[in-house]
Amino acid sequence: MSASQESLPGEAPAQPIGAEPERYRFFSTKLHRLVSYREDGAVYVREVGGDWVRTRASAETDAIRAERFARAALAITALPAWARAIRDLPSMVEIERWSTDSVVEATDGEEVEPDGHSPDGAPSWLLALGMI
Repeated sequence: MSASQESLPGEAPAQPIGAEPERYRFFSTKLHRLVSYREDGAVYVREVGGDWVRTRASAETDAIRAERFARAALAITALPAWARAIRDLPSMVEIERWSTDSVVEATDGEEVEPDGHSPDGAPSWLLALGMI
């Protein structure tokens, strides 16, 4: 994927602005969004073309933070390898281009058919994002 760690004009930053350091990041196959757990227990999600949105505030106690991290770690182990490896999302420009192409990018960077999977089992971005 051509997305970089620095944000371009009109694109969301790679990290939530002003957030604590990151503990976990993964692609949620259920939400079709990128999820980021921060060291303070806050949880952020981001969809293609959108900004990071905080869905859970900072944990008020160490026990709450530990419980959130334990649940996240358990959920991450159940994810396919391709979902655990995603660090960023494609841009809207890429999505728009892929929506009319016969060959698109899979989440692992391989070229596949729009409704296809790479040899390693990673789906096309259009499939992963629930767009087809």
